[in-house]
Amino acid sequence: MKKLSAALFAAAAMTAFGLQSTATAAEAGSQGNVSVKGWPTGCTNGKYAKGLGGYTALGWQAQCKKSNGGHYKATIICRPFDGGDDIYRDAPVWKSSGKSIVFCPEASIRVEGGIKERSY
Repeated sequence: MKKLSAALFAAAAMTAFGLQSTATAAEAGSQGNVSVKGWPTGCTNGKYAKGLGGYTALGWQAQCKKSNGGHYKATIICRPFDGGDDIYRDAPVWKSSGKSIVFCPEASIRVEGGIKERSY
């Protein structure tokens, strides 16, 4: 990132002071240690339930078809059976492929869920 910033600053300075030169911008992808990453695409998320010996764990799942260099994970809001504040939980690991799954803790019920995304 520093190399790209320095090159762009130098090109701008040359243009501002009327110096004749040719400058090239970094190509999308990578040049040196600079890389361009994007947001995940083709993402879906929804309810998830898993039977565990007579008990059904309620959770949320998220998955994206292409990571594009970014990452995603499932997130869920749960409500304790005995009242109290809602519990917000995220899947522990950012994923670039496959399913991301998160569950409500014991003695709580799933209220809503979703997906979190980032471009790195």
